[in-house]
Amino acid sequence: MDGITFIQDLAIVLLVAGCAGMLCRRIGLSVIVGYLVAGIIIGPHTPPFSLVLDIQRIETLSQLGLVFLMFAIGLGLSLTKLQKLGTATLLATALGAFFMLNLTQMLGAVLGWPPAKTLFVAALFMVSSSAVIAKVIADMQLGRDQSGQSALGITVLEDVVAVVMLTILGSYSADSGSGGSDVPGLLAGLSAFVVLLVMIGLYFVPRLLRKMETRADPELQTIMVAGVLLLMALLAVKAGYSLALGAYLLGAIVAEMPQKGEVEKSFSGMRDLFSSVFFVSIGMMIEVHLLLKVWPWILALGLFTLLARMLSTGFALILVGTPIHVARRAGLLLTPLGEFTFVIAQLGVSKLVLPAEFYPIAVGVSILTVLVTPLLNRHAEPLLVWIEQKEPAWISRVLTFYHNWLAQLADLGGNQLWWRLSRKQLMQIALEVLFVTGMVLFSQTFLSLVQRSPLAGLLSPLALNIAFWSVLGLMVLIPLFAVWRNITVLAMIVAERAYARMNLPGLIIENGLRLFGALVMAYWLSSIIPMAALPHWLWLAIATMLALVVLIFSRRLIYLHSKWQHSLKDVFVANLPPNQQRLLQWEEHSRDWEINLQEVVIPDQAACSGSTIADLRIRSRFGCSIFELERHGHTIINPKPATALYAGDRLLLVGTREQIESLRTELDRLQEAESMSDFEVARLESILMPFSRRSGASLAELHIPLHTGVLVVGINRGGHKIINPSGKEPLFTGDELLVLGSSEQIRNLKLWLGQESGIGSSVPVADSISL
Repeated sequence: MDGITFIQDLAIVLLVAGCAGMLCRRIGLSVIVGYLVAGIIIGPHTPPFSLVLDIQRIETLSQLGLVFLMFAIGLGLSLTKLQKLGTATLLATALGAFFMLNLTQMLGAVLGWPPAKTLFVAALFMVSSSAVIAKVIADMQLGRDQSGQSALGITVLEDVVAVVMLTILGSYSADSGSGGSDVPGLLAGLSAFVVLLVMIGLYFVPRLLRKMETRADPELQTIMVAGVLLLMALLAVKAGYSLALGAYLLGAIVAEMPQKGEVEKSFSGMRDLFSSVFFVSIGMMIEVHLLLKVWPWILALGLFTLLARMLSTGFALILVGTPIHVARRAGLLLTPLGEFTFVIAQLGVSKLVLPAEFYPIAVGVSILTVLVTPLLNRHAEPLLVWIEQKEPAWISRVLTFYHNWLAQLADLGGNQLWWRLSRKQLMQIALEVLFVTGMVLFSQTFLSLVQRSPLAGLLSPLALNIAFWSVLGLMVLIPLFAVWRNITVLAMIVAERAYARMNLPGLIIENGLRLFGALVMAYWLSSIIPMAALPHWLWLAIATMLALVVLIFSRRLIYLHSKWQHSLKDVFVANLPPNQQRLLQWEEHSRDWEINLQEVVIPDQAACSGSTIADLRIRSRFGCSIFELERHGHTIINPKPATALYAGDRLLLVGTREQIESLRTELDRLQEAESMSDFEVARLESILMPFSRRSGASLAELHIPLHTGVLVVGINRGGHKIINPSGKEPLFTGDELLVLGSSEQIRNLKLWLGQESGIGSSVPVADSISL
């Protein structure tokens, strides 16, 4: 009868969740809200009785839902996508989480919360809802706006922050009060585990998927991937981390595969089924009478979350160089909390760090922010204009000075050849060090399995330990040898730099840096190797054996390491479109030559339109070459000198950065007024209202036609379009203006408004219209 009871409970969970989710979707809310409401309805805390009899099994099933949910989130964030987001977005996300932590700590100090509780509450508020933010951006047509792109980038990376926080918080123990105190050690161990699991996964998972794709049907492929998913989640638990981490990492690995679409499609049903059970189980933990008691806390913490997240993320974006108005606009978009809030709240209550009443508080705050965010962003521009008018002038001056300083700093260091070369070596050293650290640290778990296996009966404990650590030493020998080679290359680069700039003896510096690197490697290895596992003379014997292997098979080790690197690189390249694969291959082979491959589009009314390559003398005047020409979908490789160029042609240019920029300037030069017809061309063009002192004034007050000769025929404000606006209509920063005038008149309007260049496209209205 236990099986029948479980089926009955599952039927009730799914039916009520489906009905509640459908109702929420009809009124414009997220289905997650419906699942939470369904859990409250059928849970044990809702009178007169619980509709679910076996709550323990439902909670066990919800863990499976968490695994599939994290796998789906990982599929949305591939490692390539993470790299494309850029250093600025990565830094802004980290700074935003840091500021949010500090603001919550200030709140906790005022309210008298203990440090553990404060950290859990900060984690609740650190992660936004990517689904809600994406919907708001789509509804308000901000997908191409810099604020919308910044918000999307940060909300994607905040999922990574959530996984890190789950790992740190999972180490807390309410009984002992321990855990989380050694945060640097936890982060180092987590980094090593992630690098180890990702590198092994990138090597084996693509091969498994390719074999399953060619030799099995989709049904078996789904079953195999599900098995690997549960295995990865189990490995994370065995290593001392959460199920969520292993599932998330496998999702990020599969996201790099060409089979991503098929896997995502086959798992969508299971993800929806089990994730709904997960959110329903969260709702079942909410006590209705507590929800009625804590509504003042929900309102207060909801207001704190909205303000703190806007300030934290906005200021973080400003610090990495984002324009002030754009950063604040992105901060308003990043206010809603998401599903990680429920997961962290569940963890905090289960560990007795958070009281039971914090569970409904977290759910209530999340729902409140989801409801308020769309309303807040519909009135974002007037709100930001009001803030800019009220804030002291010295704040604007300080931030402007800071941005100018950042730009100068980027110009000084961005083009240094020695730094570009050193950065590559440092990145490789960091990854290989983390890989070796992960292999050594987490080998203890594998050793305990070997000691319990039948193999342990064939050898003595000492012999088994010697064999195990010798084999492990051979396995990590390749990345260790690669670390040393990269250290020697880095020492050579730094020595040449020191000799060129300060005329210091390069050979002495190079050898000194190599000695320092060897000492650091020795200290690092001694800190991660369990020296008590074997006598010191045995460790010395193993080290001697490995040194002999390096001396005899050094070329073979170099070959194996190179093969390993290429196999990992092929994983990332295989999922790219052909044109991106070609650009990536070009970048790899031309990096040391300082040659660039850039795409340039010839604009409308370009002076060069109709001229041949020979007429323009591109090679002799500018020093670069046209590698490829694309016109209306047709591609010409290495076009001949007699080939004419026309507006709209896409040119792939080869040369140095300076050569390409000088040619780009020439191609962008418009026709002179003397070469045009007697009737000047009138144009429709969309421009962006900049942040200036004219922001907030009406059209009648600005007298735009009188000053510039341009007619404003439309205003797009947050997706709301105003055609032929009246003179009473004000203009706000961020408004998209549709203007009519000649090219010169529109250019004068941009200068008059304080804007150097507009956005959007310009369209000729008629060849014979004169203004």
